[in-house]
Amino acid sequence: MRSKKRLGMILLALLLALVICCSCTVWSGKRLLNWVSFEIAWRVVNDTYFDPTFGGVDWPQLRDRYRRRVAFASDSDYYTLVNEMLWKLNVSHLAVVPPDYWSLAEPTVLAEGSIGMDVRLLEGQVVVTSVEPGSPADEAGLRPGFVVQSIDGSPIEHIAREAELSMEPPDNERHRVEAITSDVLGRIYGPPGTDVTIVYLGGRGEQLQSSVERTGRSGETATAPGFPPNFVEFESRRLEDGIGYIHFNWFHAAFTHRLPRTIASMHDAPGLIIDLRGNPGGMRDAAIAGAGGLVSQRVKCSTLRRRGGEQDIVLDPAYDSYEGPVVVLIDVMSKSSSEFFAACTQAIGRSVIIGERSPGSVGPAELMPLPNGSTFIFPVAQDTTLDGTILEGHGVIPDVEVALDPALLSQGIDSQLEAAVDYIQHVHCHPAGAGE
Repeated sequence: MRSKKRLGMILLALLLALVICCSCTVWSGKRLLNWVSFEIAWRVVNDTYFDPTFGGVDWPQLRDRYRRRVAFASDSDYYTLVNEMLWKLNVSHLAVVPPDYWSLAEPTVLAEGSIGMDVRLLEGQVVVTSVEPGSPADEAGLRPGFVVQSIDGSPIEHIAREAELSMEPPDNERHRVEAITSDVLGRIYGPPGTDVTIVYLGGRGEQLQSSVERTGRSGETATAPGFPPNFVEFESRRLEDGIGYIHFNWFHAAFTHRLPRTIASMHDAPGLIIDLRGNPGGMRDAAIAGAGGLVSQRVKCSTLRRRGGEQDIVLDPAYDSYEGPVVVLIDVMSKSSSEFFAACTQAIGRSVIIGERSPGSVGPAELMPLPNGSTFIFPVAQDTTLDGTILEGHGVIPDVEVALDPALLSQGIDSQLEAAVDYIQHVHCHPAGAGE
């Protein structure tokens, strides 16, 4: 029903645009399409936003303030203006984005080329956190613990300033770190066959430079509504003492079945670690199904606030649920459905969260193509945990806070993963502490 209603709004807006076009020939075709797209975005929010009071923002007044400026804006200024208006609501998952946006914003999922290296912003520095064996980054001599100083001639400080200037809500320090890290990764990833030049500090503090060729991503490719082709990375294995470990780069729709099955395959493991670090979210149904693999009976884990009322999120147990201790690893790069999964399993006592507090970029959202070729992403609900906490802007607070240590990374030690293993080993040896 909502799709039919939105289609009707689009047709009405286009009809209005044609009338205006006949009476106002000064507009170019692109400016006209930009204006129509602005009107559609405003009306969709007006009709579907979960809070009919718009958090105290005068939504009709904002339309009046921005509509003329948008109508005569250049193409580059259009996105700045329309998003400036949308972000007055101070929620994530609300933006009009250009066609080339997604691969830059979510490179770990959507970029076609990689050098096989991950980074994080640690203690104000961009630090290499992992390098895939045999990858271009590995062959170029890059190692965990190295500090990146510039990418393709742009100093990290310059990249950080640009990221801060274009940062969408929520406005908090965790999201600032996430935005900077995402921009850095967006420059490291790119088209296959192209080079990226990285200046970095080596293990002895010496300044080095490498020009590294990006190669095509290996593994599975998939599609999702509203997104370009994306890359699915899914890993499951046993760590020391048989502890199960699952890591994947986002919640793809296919994981609605794959994730519960993989969790079930760990039935004999003394503990299970689900690593959501760097996971930007994805399909909510996949997260719900995965959480269902950790419960043995139906249980409510959260509530969604929608325009038409509230909806309880209830987990249905999988056919062969895992009943042992579970650790979920998160960091500032864990967003959206990752935050939901962590908060949901934490709330019902089925996971211990270890790592860093997430940014609170959570809202369930939908995508809509606009007439000017852009995509409109907009929230349709607000997540609330069992204790009444609104996840948007708040994020998920770990039970055990552990930061990555650059010095340990240089020794090949992942302090967050080590903390997860230590916790499960302690619980396994002292079962009475499992509920602590």
